[in-house]
Amino acid sequence: MRSSMTIEITGSMEALLDWFADQPCSCATIGHIENELEYTRETIRSNLKVLMAGDHAEQRYKPTGEYRLISDPRTNDK
Repeated sequence: MRSSMTIEITGSMEALLDWFADQPCSCATIGHIENELEYTRETIRSNLKVLMAGDHAEQRYKPTGEYRLISDPRTNDK
C-alpha cells in the first residue's frame, strides 16, 4: 500500500534518485552508492530511510544492506 507521505526532494535526494534510475536493477548497497556520489554514508542512509518510510524503497537483504528503489517519488509511479 502506497504511503501518502510527501518526500522532500533535496539536492542529495535528487542525486540519489537520478543515480538509481541509471542502475539496471535499481538496487545497491550504501557503500556502492557512496563510492559513486559525493554524499556521506549518513546522508545516503537518511535518504534511503525517508524513501522506505514513503514506500518508495525497500531493504532487499539486511546482512549486506542492499536497497532497492521501488518507485520514484518525483513521478508518483509505482
